[in-house]
Amino acid sequence: MISEDDAIKETRIAETRRGKRPVDIAERRRHLKLLESYKILLESCANEREFSDRIIADLKLVYGTRQYVEALEVYRAYRAAR
Repeated sequence: MISEDDAIKETRIAETRRGKRPVDIAERRRHLKLLESYKILLESCANEREFSDRIIADLKLVYGTRQYVEALEVYRAYRAAR
């Protein structure tokens, strides 16, 4: 038989876990790899046109998509800060 304290403890544990998604390790690795690719491209591309061509070729971003536009905004902010 479970004591009242144990039942309360189990309920608290269940409540803290509720609503949390499990960590997708493969997705996390893909995200970190993408960030590393961005860093390399930001540092190596001489101009915006080269960066644009490289993100299309290397990262498979499609011209005009939200991800493409966001990548260019990051590039512009990076270059403005330098």
